[in-house]
This record gives sequence, C-alpha cells and structure tokens, in this order.
Amino acid sequence: MIDKAYYETRLTIYFGDLLLSTAVFVASFLWCLQARGALLAVAFVICSAAIYRAGAFMHDIAHRQRDPRMKIFNVFWNLTIGAIILSPSARFYKPHLTHHSTGLFGTRNDPQYLLLRSNRKLAVFVLGFIPFLMPLLNLFDTVAASFGTAIEERLDRYLQRYGYTIGADIDERYKPEVRWYSRFALLLFATYAVLVPEILPLMYAVQVGGWALTTWRIPLEHSMRCHVEASDSRDQITDTFTIETPLDAVLQPLGLRFHTAHHMYPGVPYYNLPALHAELKAKDSDYRRTIVSFWDALRGPKPFELRDDKT
Repeated sequence: MIDKAYYETRLTIYFGDLLLSTAVFVASFLWCLQARGALLAVAFVICSAAIYRAGAFMHDIAHRQRDPRMKIFNVFWNLTIGAIILSPSARFYKPHLTHHSTGLFGTRNDPQYLLLRSNRKLAVFVLGFIPFLMPLLNLFDTVAASFGTAIEERLDRYLQRYGYTIGADIDERYKPEVRWYSRFALLLFATYAVLVPEILPLMYAVQVGGWALTTWRIPLEHSMRCHVEASDSRDQITDTFTIETPLDAVLQPLGLRFHTAHHMYPGVPYYNLPALHAELKAKDSDYRRTIVSFWDALRGPKPFELRDDKT
C-alpha cells in the first residue's frame, strides 16, 4: 500500500495546469491564423501539442469521477476543452476503466489494448488514418448525442457481432450529462461556424494533430503483440512500460510516461506520479524492470519474464 497523501486532490494544480495549456492553445491558434511558412509549422505543432495536453485531462477525470472535489473541474473541462474537441468526458469513462479492469486488461474485451505491433493493417489504420477521422466522428457523434443517440454505441454493437469492442456503451447515469454537454458543444461549433467559418479548416487540422499525438502515444504504454485469455493485477505491471526521460513528456503528458505506476495505482493524480514512481523504483524490483528507454518502448521490448504466457 502507498501513503494516502498520494491521492490528495489539489484543484489549484488542476485548474492552473489546464488554464495554462488552454492559454497556449489559444495563443498558438491565433498565431497560426497569421503565420506563414516555417513559423506556421512551429505554431501548428505547438497548438496541436497544447490541445492534446489540455484534452488529456479527460484521463484524470475518468479515474477520479467519483471524487466530489473533481466535479467542478469536470464541469469546467467539459464546457471549455471538451466542447472544443467535441468529446464529453463521460464518453471516455467506460473504455478506459475497462482497460484498467483486472481480468479484462489485455484481452479482446479491452477496447484500448490494440495489437499495433503484430497487426500491420491495424497499426496503419490507427496511427495513420484515425487522427483524420476522429474530429469528424466526434462531430457526428455530438450531433447524434444531442438528440439522445450515440453513433459510437451503434458502431460498438455492430463490432461486438464479430468479437470486437470499442467500449462505447455509456452508463445510463451519464447519458443525460453526455446529451447536455453535446448540445452545448454543438451550439459552440455552430456559433463559430456561422461567425468565423474561416477558422474551421485550421480547427480541423489542429485536432488531427492532437489526435496524431494521442495515437502515437499508444505503443509507448504496452507490448500490444497479442491478446491474452485472462489477466490479473500482475499483468498490469509486467505488460506496462515506464519511461523516465522528460523528453517524452510531449507524447505522454500529465505523467503518463510513468505508466506502470499509473496502472498499479490508477486513482493517483498525475502530479503525484513522479514522486510515486521514485518510491516504487527504490522499493520494488519488479517495478524497476518495467523502466525502459524511449527507443525501447518505441521498438517494443519483449514481454517481461515475469509475465506468464496466457495466449
């Protein structure tokens, strides 16, 4: 067990960090509208990284949704970044928490364990095409959810016929929340589509950049070579990578590079993961074996010897 202090909610950090990321996004977006040539490329990369980082707070929200102190932050995020990227945080809850579930992690029923290292066609689709599709899918889903129907839920039910899932079913208690946030996001989108339609291509491009960073991060977290029939808590340690280099913070923001510590204690806020990582590294030999270089994670190290073969 770890000290309960690691779970402490510090809203000043959450709000301060989100506001800074949002400010960088807005400033760089405005810069993109005026820049040309190489400066436009620089502004675009900064803008994409900023919206990606701001959007990544959805991850902490999903794990801490039942913390009453996080409610105000959740509302604020959904009315700002969530509305811009057209994705209410509650749409992320089920697929991500399923990914962390003992018994489901790494199996076919884990919607976020994609076999990107062994299925070349899937890798090309996810890493190369998904970033271009997601902004459009989010827009379509926002329109549908505004009227009480989720496109992703229908797609998920279709895929389940063939033994796959994207975990898109939304818990009944969250459907009203998703509906109202979708209506707000649709209203916001319609407002700038009418008043400043010239920004729509840039908005799409920036979101493609943000989704590219999102998908490129995926192989840095797990081996993703094959599904297992079943898994236990030990698998979440032995099939998870930890990357210490700060240079990876762009691809794995908010402490996601300490991915093993996160899977061991998913309720710990991102700002406490560096300290938790240091403690686990000092005390746990199994944990130390999950630490790999950025390049090893990118290449895909072999599953650790601790992991049983359950294929």
